Amino acid sequence: MSANLNAHGDLHKRIQSVTDEIKKKPDSANLYFKRGKLYYQHSNYESSLTDFKFSKELGLESTEQNLYIAKSNYHLENFSVCKKTIKKILKENPENNNALKLLADIYSKKGKHKKAAELYDKVIDNSEVTYPEDYLYASKAWCATNSKEGQVRSQSILIKGIDKLGDIVVLYNQLISVCIDIEDLESAVTYQKKVIEISNRKERAYLKLAKIQILQKKYNDAQQSIIKAEEHFQKLPHRLRNTKFMKVFYSKLLSTKSSLKNQN
Repeated sequence: MSANLNAHGDLHKRIQSVTDEIKKKPDSANLYFKRGKLYYQHSNYESSLTDFKFSKELGLESTEQNLYIAKSNYHLENFSVCKKTIKKILKENPENNNALKLLADIYSKKGKHKKAAELYDKVIDNSEVTYPEDYLYASKAWCATNSKEGQVRSQSILIKGIDKLGDIVVLYNQLISVCIDIEDLESAVTYQKKVIEISNRKERAYLKLAKIQILQKKYNDAQQSIIKAEEHFQKLPHRLRNTKFMKVFYSKLLSTKSSLKNQN
């Protein structure tokens, strides 16, 4: 919380500094653009758009500025204005990934999930460097189509991400969720075991495995996973086991353990 306040305090000082510069050079388009970006970082999107308007009137035209204008309007939910600006960017450069991603975000907000998913896929295909969130956005959009194609595409884009980026837990977690949703529990177990293998802390991963095995009605397997979860929990330092967060976890573990006893 204090780091966030410090960051905003620093931004306020920087905004004031640029405002002082603008008073000395009121015809500087670059200064208005500079302050507009700072307002954007401060989440003051109305003020950022005002400064970008002045910057444009003073003759500054750039893709970077248009992207900030589009993003500011997106955050203000002025989606039609945002789309208009995005189309202007894409007319000059159809492969601008920032613009494509923002357009996908708009389609996602409006419930046009297939259009969003196809654009998220395009962003991945266009990128030399990709990040886990790129694959997560695409996967979730494909899932939201509620179609067989969407389920298949959702899984394949996550597997593609794992192949490219390596064993990343957040991608496996999404893949496991997709498998559970489509009732492919065998695959969910396989991927969850992989999560256990690559995780430093394993207590939560074993508990999740137990819950999947319960869905399979493989209660003996689930019991073994619960035992493993509890073993890893008990190995944690006392101070960690005593935190509120871990007490909640242990309560869930005991609840699952109790429900298993009722199955036997």
